[in-house]
Amino acid sequence: MALRTIRALLTMLLLAGCTTMVADPAETAKWQILANQATAHFRVAPVSVQPVAGHNSAYLCREGQIRLAIRAGYVRFRLAHELGHHVLHHCGTSYAQELDANVVAIQVLQLWGLSETDAVRETVVFLLEVKKFQGNVQRPGHNVCGEAAALLRRYPSVPDPRLRGDRTCAEEFGGAKSWPRGGVLPTKDRPNRPPCAS
Repeated sequence: MALRTIRALLTMLLLAGCTTMVADPAETAKWQILANQATAHFRVAPVSVQPVAGHNSAYLCREGQIRLAIRAGYVRFRLAHELGHHVLHHCGTSYAQELDANVVAIQVLQLWGLSETDAVRETVVFLLEVKKFQGNVQRPGHNVCGEAAALLRRYPSVPDPRLRGDRTCAEEFGGAKSWPRGGVLPTKDRPNRPPCAS
C-alpha cells in the first residue's frame, strides 16, 4: 500500500512538473506584448499569457489564458497558434480547429514581421519536427502530417521544406506537388531539443 502511494505521489509530481508556471516577469511581459499586438490587430478581447515549463502549450478558453511552453522551442509559433484558437473563439479540440488555428497563426507571424512564405514554412517545419519527435502519437484533435500537407496545399507557392530524402509525412504529402528545392529556413527561436505539439 505504501509503495503504491509513493508511486502515485511521484507520478503526480512528474505530471505537475510538466505544466509548472514559470514566474519570470520579463519573460512573461515579452510574450504578453506580442499577444496584445495580435489581439488588438484582430479586434478580440485580450488574452493572458502564462509561460509554463514542459512541452505543451494550450489555450484555455474559459479562463482567457494561453499557457505557453517557453522552453520547448518554436515559442513564437506556439504563441501564434494558441492565439489562433483565441481569435477564433475555440473551446474544445478538433482537427478542423487545429487547421484553422494554423492559418491564423500564419497571419499572426506575418503581423510580427515574417513574410507569408516564411510564416508558412515555419509552421510546416514545426509540424514536421513534431512528427519526427512524437512518431504516430498525436494529441487530441491533431494530425500533424495532415495539418502540414493542408497548409502546403493552401499556400501552393511555398515549397516543401523537407530536405531531399526526408520521408517524414510522405504518405500525407503523397506527391501532390513537386518541389525543386528543399531546405529548412533557420529561425531565431528554433530549438536545440525536440518539439511537442502545441
